[in-house]
Amino acid sequence: MSDIESCIQEAKKALCEHDVKEALKRLKPLKKSLKSTDNVSLIQVFADAYLDDGQLEKAYPLLSRACELDADGSRGGSEKFFTLGQATGGQMGLSILLQGIENVSKEAGEELNQEQTDKIVGGLLSMIEIWMTDLCMETEAEAQCEELLGKAMEICEGKSPEVWSMLGSVRISQQRYAEAIEAFTQSWNFFEIKRQDIESRARTMETSSYEEHVQLLQPLLSLAKMCIEMGLYDISLNILNAVTDIDEDNLEAYYLQGFTYYMISKMEMFKLTNPDVVVKPENMLEFNQHFKELSLDLNNETLSETIHEAKVALSFAYKLGQNVAAMDELTYELVAGTKEILDELGGPLSDQDLAAVRKGTDTGDLRDTDMLDELCNEDI
Repeated sequence: MSDIESCIQEAKKALCEHDVKEALKRLKPLKKSLKSTDNVSLIQVFADAYLDDGQLEKAYPLLSRACELDADGSRGGSEKFFTLGQATGGQMGLSILLQGIENVSKEAGEELNQEQTDKIVGGLLSMIEIWMTDLCMETEAEAQCEELLGKAMEICEGKSPEVWSMLGSVRISQQRYAEAIEAFTQSWNFFEIKRQDIESRARTMETSSYEEHVQLLQPLLSLAKMCIEMGLYDISLNILNAVTDIDEDNLEAYYLQGFTYYMISKMEMFKLTNPDVVVKPENMLEFNQHFKELSLDLNNETLSETIHEAKVALSFAYKLGQNVAAMDELTYELVAGTKEILDELGGPLSDQDLAAVRKGTDTGDLRDTDMLDELCNEDI
């Protein structure tokens, strides 16, 4: 194995271990050769490292070159086309994504395996996202979304949770709320099946399923947010419990869990003050626009349990947010949103109360005030 190939393999290993700094360190001696090389593997691993490090501006031209040098994906696979297409957006992005899909189809021949199916479905969903955002004002946008959804649903045989989630998102944009609710319910059902399948395969093969579970985090968080929007609070809580099972220190999951209980409290308060109003999927949008105007009665026993659950989750989120080593824009927004709701609910729980919740004991039984330092005060 040449020195270049050795560096590439070492960098890939570091990226698999989520150590992007080590990957960039391994690649540094080869950085000068990037301008003149036609080594697709080298260009791609540099692009992957920059992407993992959040440096899209450096990764983008490398992805573009890799796609030009390996137009059919035979030298370095077709994943780069999907990444570049998403980053490019617009009509050009659609063309790049379509090239990636065609490459995978040619590689597969007459029958797709599961990995190839997932890649093609992912590419189709990325194309739908572009039609719903960059090209949403085009006259054919809605028809294109429907056509692409039909293709994705056919290829996955109606079993992809991501496709059902996208279908729900499209139905919301069309104000077909009952169909959106059905789609999100189906999405969660198939995510559950997918999780169980991952765990079953891990037990059978006696291997770690962590990486596959981590890949579910963002799709699950996105689904939870759309379920909250449609008032599917129970499903949202089930989804967020699944997220914290995978990543027990996920700040966004704790925030969304707290926000869900907060919205349940708001909905109960609305029903108490408006007993003649029937809340339906069709008027959830109006409720979502005005819930901040509805004051909560913190002394109302009917609301006490959900308000307490909201404070528990949001207090954990706030504690985790305070200990994030480098606060990015999303983290800043989550912490600010958490504080705003906690202020409305009377402030966060004490460290002792939080430690009691984490330990699963009553607050009065807990005497170890150092427990929270161990559980919540570590950098994430």
